[in-house]
This record gives sequence, C-alpha cells and structure tokens, in this order.
Amino acid sequence: MILLTSFIALVLTGFALKYPDSWLAALLMGGESFRRIAHRVAGVVMLAAGLYHVYYLLLTAEGRRALVELFPRRKDVTDFIKAMRYYALGNSSKPKFAKFNYGEKAEYWAVVWGTIIMGLTGLMVWFKVEVFGFLPKWIIDVALSIHFYEAILATLAIVVWHFYNVIFDPDVYPLNWAVVDGKVSEHYYREEHALAYEEMLEAERNTASGERSIETTQGDGGHDPSPAVSSD
Repeated sequence: MILLTSFIALVLTGFALKYPDSWLAALLMGGESFRRIAHRVAGVVMLAAGLYHVYYLLLTAEGRRALVELFPRRKDVTDFIKAMRYYALGNSSKPKFAKFNYGEKAEYWAVVWGTIIMGLTGLMVWFKVEVFGFLPKWIIDVALSIHFYEAILATLAIVVWHFYNVIFDPDVYPLNWAVVDGKVSEHYYREEHALAYEEMLEAERNTASGERSIETTQGDGGHDPSPAVSSD
C-alpha cells in the first residue's frame, strides 16, 4: 500500500509540476511549492520502501526464497512462446506456471529498475548543486529528461498493463483481492499457477502422511494400539 500510494502521489505531483497550467495542476491546488514538496516527500517514501524491500530480500528467509523464485529462467521464455501460441493461434496447450509467471517477473523487475532509475535521476535533479555540483549541467539535463520519460513509461505500464491484469482481466474482475489480503481463490491459483498449486497439494499430502505416522507410533505405546487417524 505504501508503494501504491507513493507512486500515485509521484505521478500526480510530477506531471502537475511538468505542466503547471494543466487541469491536473489546477485539480491538485496548493501551488507549485506545495506540489514540489509533496513530490519530494512521496519520492523519499518510495525510496524508503525500496530499501526495506532490499532488506526483506537479503536478510529474511522468506525474502531470499522469493528472490530465487523471481529470477528469470529459460522456462519463462518457453512459457511466453507457448502462451502466445495458445492465445493467438490456439494450436498449443496453455503452459503451467510456477508461483510467479513470466509476466509477473517482468513487471516485478520493471518496478525494481524503474525505482532505481527514478530514484537516482530524481536525487540528481533535487541535489544538483549541493551533491552533484561537480557534474556538468548537461548531465543534470539528461537526468531530468530520463526522469520525465521514465515517468511516462511507468505510468503507461501501470495503467495499460498492470490495471488490466489486476482489475479488468475477466478472470479477476472487478479486482484481484490479493492487493487487500494477499490471497487468491483456489480456482484462480490452480488455473494461473498450476505448478505451484500441485507443489502445495503434494506438500499438504506429505504433511498429513507424516502426522498419521506420528499418531500411529504414539498409539503403539498406549492402551489402544490402533492408529489415531484424523477424520479429515
């Protein structure tokens, strides 16, 4: 939610600063000084969220597992080709995806790349005198151009690609509720992440089998030698 709100704030205030006479600038009100401060505050919040995410990825077991699962693999290329054949030509079976499919991986790394680029160029423009005063002015101008066009790219990626996948896709409409509680329906998970779903079922079967083994062993030492198997 912090990433979501800071991104929206950056988009609104950033384009309002770029186009001060637009309807967007009039809608935000507060004047250029307010929009400039709000933009910088939102940028600091997003960078802080990014640093926390780096901590999560590198210093927690869950984060390290997620990072490994998010790395691109050769299977992602073959999955993409199969998916294009399936959707465009109908001459191939739909590929089975793991916990993260090729589209989710691409979007994740696009966010990582975009945050680094936007953060670096934004800081260069913000502290062009105090910190980056040793650089020629044309480099700051280039950084400002990169910042602007990357903002356009990121906004279009969210509005056109991400919003479709999490809102307008008929399989999740009116919203993929994972954004709220981190969960999706079993049907959706089985259809969109079949490999991960099968691994989850196998892990549950192994866990249940281990519990039955323990209960059977414990039953051998008591008054009732029969195994205690749960009704589940």
